[in-house]
Amino acid sequence: MQPAPPQPVQLSELAGSLRRRWRVLALGAAVGLLLGVLAWAVLPVTYTATTSVRVSSVDVPSSSGSSATAALDVATAAQLVTSGDVLAAAADDLGTTRGELKDGVGVENPPDTAVLNITYTASSADAAATGSRAVAEAFLGVRGKTAADEVQAQQEATWDRVSMLERSAQRYPAGSPAKASILRQAESLGDRAAELATADTTPGQILGATATPSGPSSLGVLPLGVAGLALGLLVAVPVALTRRTAPSAGIGDVGGLGSINEAAVLDGTRDPRPQDTWDIAALMLKLPSEAPADSGYTLVVDGSVGTQPGTALAEALRRRGRAVRHVDAAVINEGKLARGWPTQRKQSTWGGEVVVIDSSELTSDALKVTLATRCDQVVLARSVDDDALAARRLRGLLRAQGVDVALTVLLPQRGERL
Repeated sequence: MQPAPPQPVQLSELAGSLRRRWRVLALGAAVGLLLGVLAWAVLPVTYTATTSVRVSSVDVPSSSGSSATAALDVATAAQLVTSGDVLAAAADDLGTTRGELKDGVGVENPPDTAVLNITYTASSADAAATGSRAVAEAFLGVRGKTAADEVQAQQEATWDRVSMLERSAQRYPAGSPAKASILRQAESLGDRAAELATADTTPGQILGATATPSGPSSLGVLPLGVAGLALGLLVAVPVALTRRTAPSAGIGDVGGLGSINEAAVLDGTRDPRPQDTWDIAALMLKLPSEAPADSGYTLVVDGSVGTQPGTALAEALRRRGRAVRHVDAAVINEGKLARGWPTQRKQSTWGGEVVVIDSSELTSDALKVTLATRCDQVVLARSVDDDALAARRLRGLLRAQGVDVALTVLLPQRGERL
């Protein structure tokens, strides 16, 4: 007979395991909460202020003489916010260094807009608002100066060209066609220089006043505490579940079996002979003085695979002078067990006998419980190296069907019984 395959873990087992190890969960939650509070105490409190700037395109006449509006590239303008020129100008205004200022500056361009939200993070609300405003003003100042410098450069180049043409015209006699043509060119360039003087180089404008932050932007004690508590539980849950497979998860002793809430536990781990244990078990069982003549009296005995506790109990009952029949449930067709074995007709053949049905080799806990509901008493035999959770699971299934365990027999480790 092959060993029974392990039963799948159920959610009720996991919940029960966590409930029994609530101290592990409580410790993990407490440690996580403490770490969250310590993080709040150690991390600096910061404030973040935002200044919104609308970026405008700069209208500068081209070198060919026609007036053209430069294409607005907000993404490139956003890069200018954190450039060295802007940070240097803002740092001079704030009385700080460019490196210290750069650590707190941020910029965001909302989609489909020509607006830049310039943020600055500092240790106080006033410093955050002042810093954000200073960076925004420095950005507009640098961008406006760049446009103004371009216009001035074009003006100077145009006037240099006008001077050159006028000097060239002096080489020709008055009234000559060549001189008249050169002077017309110089006059046209003068008009272009005048247009440059009226170019709009406004880089944009600040939208409203910069609001002073009403509260810190860094995480407070409540969110950090909750985050630490959640992290502690996240670590504690697998630790609690992992401990269920540790060697200490075995039944171990009578105390381990007592945690299964059995009505009676017989500790046979110190008996010199297994026969003595089963003789005591036969004595502890409350059997009728005479088995019913029409159906007999049925016992279900379940133990570790390969232990054959049914045979041992049957022999002990025979030594007490009882008429005993031993039945191995593993040789019964599982379909018959599921459909209602032992039937009343079958039980009528057991009249006057104590029938010990050994369910140890059954592969299904469900069949074991079903069989127990049709019998008069249930006896469990467990070794100290058995899995306590598996024993507790079977006990819970029996209880759910209203079946009480009459006796649990605690046996030595399997190696000691060989």
